[in-house]
Amino acid sequence: MAYNINMNMKNDYSFLFSGMGSGSASGGLGNLNFLSDYGSIKNGSYGKLLKAYYNKAENDNTSTSVSKTERESISNKLSTSLAKDSAKILTDIDKAVGKVKESADALTSKGKDSVFNAKEIIAENEDGTTTRKQQYDMDAIYKAVSGFVKDYNSLVDSIGKSGSANVQKAGSNMSNITSLYSKNLEKVGIKVGADKKLSIDEDTFKKADASKVKSLFNDSSSFARNISSQASFVNYAASREAQKANTYNNTGYYNNNYAIGDLFNSIF
Repeated sequence: MAYNINMNMKNDYSFLFSGMGSGSASGGLGNLNFLSDYGSIKNGSYGKLLKAYYNKAENDNTSTSVSKTERESISNKLSTSLAKDSAKILTDIDKAVGKVKESADALTSKGKDSVFNAKEIIAENEDGTTTRKQQYDMDAIYKAVSGFVKDYNSLVDSIGKSGSANVQKAGSNMSNITSLYSKNLEKVGIKVGADKKLSIDEDTFKKADASKVKSLFNDSSSFARNISSQASFVNYAASREAQKANTYNNTGYYNNNYAIGDLFNSIF
């Protein structure tokens, strides 16, 4: 429901005083009453009265007026959403992107807390000599990578539920990046399925060359880092889609979920 107050200031005074010179008592009193009404509007009395009324109706639990929740529901029904996805789908995408980025950050981090910090061990050879070498904690690395795989698959599922062309395009770009790494991923026990999801074989992974695993998940141009970047594009597409929700009502005016009655508070 739309409320419009249109006061043509250019014609107000000519209209108010047009009948003042007539001999009609009723006409004169009518114009005096209108002057009183005009004064009430000008000094804000009407505005204060309307605001007090709607505030009372909203706060009075015993009022028979339409509740705020009901008014919001009516407003939403009258609105025309341009978004292709529901709020739940877009929220699920946002959460899935966040988890993928967290998992990727854990894998690509450097320094003392990095899962790829190798420990130096001294191995004794058969001839009695010793060899120093770096050894990675493959159990910890597997745990981190399998967590990333799980979060990646959840994001693929969330994207698949979207009806937005932009979200689908961003998801397709992410899958294309994964395809580029597919051969190297297979070498460490990770396969890309027909459903675009990843699967990881624990035994193959733990027996793989640790340097290859590190290259895939910890280097600056690693698979994990590239997927994190692509996930950001997915999230951007989803956020753009969310902005289209409840944009215009059925009369063509901007809605933004205004509740009926609250509109008076914004005017006065």
